[in-house]
Amino acid sequence: MSQQKSDQEKTEEPTHRKIEKAREEGNVSLSKEVSSVVLMIMAIIMFISSGGLIYNRLTALFETFLFHSGMALEDTTHAMEYLEVALWYGFEMMTPALIVLFIVAILVNVIQTQGAFSTKAIEPKGSKINPANGIKKIFSMKGVVELAKGFVKLFIVVVVVYYTVKNDMETFVSFVIMPMEQNLSESGVHILAFLTKVLSALLVLSIADALYQRFQHHKDLRMTKQEVKDEFKQMEGDPQIKSQRKRFGMELRQKKRLDHAVLASDVVVTNPTHYAVALRYDPERNDAPIVMAKGQRLKALRIKELAKKYGIPIVENKAVARALFATAEEDEYIPADLFKAVAEILAYVYKLKNKHKI
Repeated sequence: MSQQKSDQEKTEEPTHRKIEKAREEGNVSLSKEVSSVVLMIMAIIMFISSGGLIYNRLTALFETFLFHSGMALEDTTHAMEYLEVALWYGFEMMTPALIVLFIVAILVNVIQTQGAFSTKAIEPKGSKINPANGIKKIFSMKGVVELAKGFVKLFIVVVVVYYTVKNDMETFVSFVIMPMEQNLSESGVHILAFLTKVLSALLVLSIADALYQRFQHHKDLRMTKQEVKDEFKQMEGDPQIKSQRKRFGMELRQKKRLDHAVLASDVVVTNPTHYAVALRYDPERNDAPIVMAKGQRLKALRIKELAKKYGIPIVENKAVARALFATAEEDEYIPADLFKAVAEILAYVYKLKNKHKI
């Protein structure tokens, strides 16, 4: 019972194949907090840099409408002309900022996801509109974290507003008697200082959220021991690998033992010069990969020569080769703690063979 429970627990690190499959499905680490904070910072920078243009456009717009405020509109065509002028001024003011923000939003997401793109994430699924699944998300750990982030952001804004008003109360009161132009100039400085404090705190929060999202995403991709074994079996289902076994079956009876071992192997892992270990995995007969042959120095060189002769893939991985040579004997299963490392090597080999096949 305890063994079955252990097999169902996600204790194994995700394999390269599992991570790649998740990326293909659009399942990547992404922090919405980072995107929103970067966009807010960029919006403020754009507002400050284009403040003169916005001021001039608004001034011209108000002058135009105030100049014609005493004139009666003759018909709807006349009214549409005024509306078109207003819309054009607004278009001139907003378009550059919106273009820049759109580009920044794409870049932030591309950087966070490392360029991963998939339409599967936006495909309509019944589970996405299922109310039961929505309720589960709300009361899940992720829902609690999102709620906590909302409270933290609200707390930050309240604290900054409180201390800003408390420390500059006299300045805010003086705005009442200031001329309009000076009022706008002075208040702009205080508003900018207030936003800088808020965004600085939110930036720290977004960095913490990005680290948490990366940790949670890696945790969600963890695998059970049974899943690792099943992945071995799926990779072994390659018809090209099976046909190679049949083709070389007769030759195995006529060769020396080392030739037999290397020829029957799926991959040779090297140090690259000191050690060489030939591995085979047959899910129909074995529960784990088997060490067919291993050697060091001259024997390792011979194993590599045979691998090249018979077209067996050679993968250089110093750590895995040393570990296999030290802990596994010939004609025995590899140790359980090397399952994941060997699985990634086999996945790479099968993927490489599929490319050559295409």
